Amino acid sequence: MSLSHPDFELYDNVGRTGEQIKDHRGNRPTTDDLHRWAAHDAKQFTDSLTIEDAGQSVIAWTRRLYQVRTTAEFQAVATAVLGDGHSALSELHQFLETAAEWCERSHEPKIAERYRRHAEQLSELGDELSYLTDDHLADTYRRTHPSAPAQPTSGPAAAPAPPATPARRPSR
Repeated sequence: MSLSHPDFELYDNVGRTGEQIKDHRGNRPTTDDLHRWAAHDAKQFTDSLTIEDAGQSVIAWTRRLYQVRTTAEFQAVATAVLGDGHSALSELHQFLETAAEWCERSHEPKIAERYRRHAEQLSELGDELSYLTDDHLADTYRRTHPSAPAQPTSGPAAAPAPPATPARRPSR
């Protein structure tokens, strides 16, 4: 008994992974089989795409890191890859959100939820990386300007004066 896909190959267990053996015994394709079949089935579509390999832009920015000489130059590269707007990280986040929407339209809500969860995790990682690059800039500034304040100030330059009477906490 074989699967209906014409590309399915029977396995003889020699040189096969545990996944291949288990999936063959259960009359299921392996993950590699599924990827190969999907690539075959989408060949006409992918041949019509004119975009380069999606990861190439990040590779180019990674190469730029070898050329940076200053923290400011490093920050420019890091912002291009990790920052808000049209950075690689932001575009990957948008890709995951769009994948979730497609899965919902295709009646696959559980898969859509997983894409959304990973998009949220990526967003949280982006926030952490943003804090890291901010700290990097602040550390460099403090090293080059020893009389600089310990932490950069965020928000308004001056805090408003405290009220004359203590503020009441709202009741819950």
